[in-house]
Amino acid sequence: MAEKRRRSTGKSTLADVARLVGVSTMTASRALRMPEKVSADIREKIDAAVIELGYVPNVQARNLASASSRLVTMVVPSFATPGCAAVSEALQEVLRPQGYNMMLAEANHSAAEESELIEMLLSYNPAAMVHFNFDNASDAHRLLSNSGLPVIDIGGVHHDSTGISVGVDYAKAIRQLVQNLVDRGYRNLGLLCTQTNSTVFRQLLNGWHSGMLAMNQAPHRVVTSPKPPTFATGHALLAEIRLTWPELDVLICTTEEVACGAMMACHAAGIAIPSQLAIASIGGGQLSAVCSPPLTSVALPYEEMGRMAGKRLLAALNGDEPPVFNELPVTLKMRASTGKP
Repeated sequence: MAEKRRRSTGKSTLADVARLVGVSTMTASRALRMPEKVSADIREKIDAAVIELGYVPNVQARNLASASSRLVTMVVPSFATPGCAAVSEALQEVLRPQGYNMMLAEANHSAAEESELIEMLLSYNPAAMVHFNFDNASDAHRLLSNSGLPVIDIGGVHHDSTGISVGVDYAKAIRQLVQNLVDRGYRNLGLLCTQTNSTVFRQLLNGWHSGMLAMNQAPHRVVTSPKPPTFATGHALLAEIRLTWPELDVLICTTEEVACGAMMACHAAGIAIPSQLAIASIGGGQLSAVCSPPLTSVALPYEEMGRMAGKRLLAALNGDEPPVFNELPVTLKMRASTGKP
């Protein structure tokens, strides 16, 4: 049989090899690094794909990966990102007893600097990399695919992850909230979206539009702001939102911090909650229960996200192949900010 000719000159990635064979990137990486962990049939297919695509492994990265590493790097858009502390603490609770330490890095919401950050973190020879509500540009995606490291994406769960996706479906969360509010008699709903990653943003808008249309409601009252999800943002934007839509009877904010800021603006302006304006949010942390009035919210299981991510990561580091799509349920908590539960 004639030898297969290479399609390229080393520009193919490990992800290309995995895609051609029909396996995950982690399986392809494992076949090259630990062939004894993969069946002979899969190993032969991966070897053939390497030849066909002309994939050239990064020798330096392979050498580093062969060294023992107990470091797990975690990249977040900002240390102030809602849920960051809860997720990282829960993740460390799982990893630390197994001898792994974590290093957190802030990307500062900058796609331009993303590849440089990923490249710098890879130079630390981590055992794995974790992303929380963080998008990967194409260059960064290529770097991670070629590294062969286990990668965990935490946040908005999706099927296009670089590695293993753990989180919630924000579309389902907001649809559940919209349906409940409409069932309670609210008819003029508005949505306030602040700075977040593209996966979560798409899910929120898809859930909002599909949920509103399913309840025969107009979905046009949407404000998208590049401002960070803080108290100050919610406080600053409320007046403009009410001026644009004076008929608004309930405002949904995409984080509880923004919602609490909007509630403070209501108190300052003498707007009664919920009789003049009801407020709800996505997030549902401890802040929702103690603000005044207590905030109706869809509680996101941040701690469980961190714990599950840790378990999936340990399985991958042990040479197993854990599920790549891990969706967790959310919980709707009705409180006084939208009327009596």
